[in-house]
Amino acid sequence: MNTRLQRVAALMLICLLSLSGCASGAQVAGDEMQRALPDPPTIEDAQILGDVRDPYTRDVTLYYAVENSLDLTGITRAVEVNPNETLISQTLLELLKTLSGTGALRTVSSSEQLIDLEYSCGTVCVNLTLEAGARQSDQDGLLLCAAIADTLLGLEGVEAVNILAGGRSEAVCALPLGAINEPSDNISALYAQLQSEESRFLTEQTASISRNVILYFPSSDGGYLLPELRELTFDSDDYASVILDALKAGPMERDCCFSAMPGNQELLSDAPRLWISDAGERVIDVNFSQMLPNYLAFAGVDAWQLYGSVALSLCSFLPELDAVRICVDGAPVETCALGEAQLQFEGGLMRRSDFSARIGSSAMLYFADSDGGLRRVECAMSRSAAVSPKRILAEMILAEDPGSGLTSVFPDGILPEDILGVEISGNIAVVNLSGSFYSRCQLLDASGERRLIYAMINSLTELVDVGAVRFIVEGRSIDTMVQSIYLRTPLLPDPGIVHDGDNTLSEN
Repeated sequence: MNTRLQRVAALMLICLLSLSGCASGAQVAGDEMQRALPDPPTIEDAQILGDVRDPYTRDVTLYYAVENSLDLTGITRAVEVNPNETLISQTLLELLKTLSGTGALRTVSSSEQLIDLEYSCGTVCVNLTLEAGARQSDQDGLLLCAAIADTLLGLEGVEAVNILAGGRSEAVCALPLGAINEPSDNISALYAQLQSEESRFLTEQTASISRNVILYFPSSDGGYLLPELRELTFDSDDYASVILDALKAGPMERDCCFSAMPGNQELLSDAPRLWISDAGERVIDVNFSQMLPNYLAFAGVDAWQLYGSVALSLCSFLPELDAVRICVDGAPVETCALGEAQLQFEGGLMRRSDFSARIGSSAMLYFADSDGGLRRVECAMSRSAAVSPKRILAEMILAEDPGSGLTSVFPDGILPEDILGVEISGNIAVVNLSGSFYSRCQLLDASGERRLIYAMINSLTELVDVGAVRFIVEGRSIDTMVQSIYLRTPLLPDPGIVHDGDNTLSEN
């Protein structure tokens, strides 16, 4: 075949692949059009579309209470995880079945014991039904919380566990338990410590307690509220004031978040006040001065971000708290805008459930820096997107402002639709790219090719169930994306290409 015919054949192949692979529709000109896809291997890979996860089985250790004892026993059990499920949720459901009938929980099905499970930024919030959380003593409550926390803390990616019943945080020995971030090796010793703290804290003016609190901060892009674990010290039962001060101080670990509370001025008119409504609900009043609307407008903070940050943080920790009533100059706030919707708070009562849908998460994405390497950036996104490999790659493509001096690793013209699908199987993610993606990469030099490939690999291997990444184009294995990196085998992340630095993705 002469040179002209070779070029014509190459051009026709690229055009066909671009059409079949959800390509951008823009034409690639000049030398970029000269390069055709490599010949397919003898055995072609299957076409992958969307997010695909193979079912798998994992051995996990479940902890349950020994009857008539303050001890936990661990058993290893195989937990099956099907597509659209997570190891965390299936492990919890399996544990609740184990706990049923042991005295820690009433005998109901595991699905009827669980209202919701929130996994975000390494924290798990377990919201049990009131029936499941019912107990006869503080010891029962401690055993239940310890069994759930010890089990979930044994899973990769879980750093802290917060347990609610009916949307409320329960007290143990008349004190808040807080989020649990370490396994409870000795329940008897822990219970004795809680009893001692109760005796001192409620009778001695100089006594204090320390607890892990999950604080919620708005994301910089304005779309979500993200959790951050913080150890706080309380020297009285005015837990709310300490939490509000921590919210003012702002996030310490979440680079992609900010404080909705003014840290340089005092807008609270008085100390938070706890009261009981006519319906028997425990409510805490947080009263801001009449200057709050001016502050929010000047700082560019949406009212719902402040209200959600306060309500979620307080309701997730204060024992048996049903709602927060936020007032401005003594008048309860009964409505606020959330995007195009309006949130309504009956009687001015803001409940945890009013804002729980806005709890987001984050993913670590990689972008090109000016020194020829990559920079790791925390990006806020929805909880579902943060565990979706396809959507993580899409976020990398869509990012308009990844940080000072940072740029996208993707060539111009590549769209999220060019990520046809990602399949996770056996700890390996297989990324299926469109023909248009392949074509637009052909003008990259060796440095650009390396940054593109490893930005995707490093970002995907931040997921707990991905250890290596392989790339295919239109369902076919390829030798290289351009010329330098061999792609027929799974590739591990490259920490050597990553440069240190603190960056935050300010726009999604």
